[in-house]
Amino acid sequence: MPIYVNNCRGRDHVTYFGPDAFFDLNITGKQAEMAKNLQPGTECIVASYSANNNAHVVFRWYIFSHESIDSDPHTPDTQVRVFRGTESKLKRKRISKLQAAKMKPYSAFFNVLGHFKRPSVIP
Repeated sequence: MPIYVNNCRGRDHVTYFGPDAFFDLNITGKQAEMAKNLQPGTECIVASYSANNNAHVVFRWYIFSHESIDSDPHTPDTQVRVFRGTESKLKRKRISKLQAAKMKPYSAFFNVLGHFKRPSVIP
């Protein structure tokens, strides 16, 4: 079963943390309890808005390898857990948000109104 992670704020993990980074969570607060103890080989689906087009979503699939602790580039005093792995480019999909909200497995990211769910990691 894949892990669903919501990057609808468009953080550029590769620029911030390096070429194998695909997501990050704070090490304190609510996010500290999310996606703990991921095992290498776990599939992760990352949802992001398409560049300059919030009507479309890009879903990228990654194979998790490990996590690291790094400083958040916007608030250097804040530490984050950075998820690292390899993208499965064959599974990358760009579709309209309207379609995605009705299509498995992507519908897990959306509420009944077709809006992104708020959590960073979707249970």
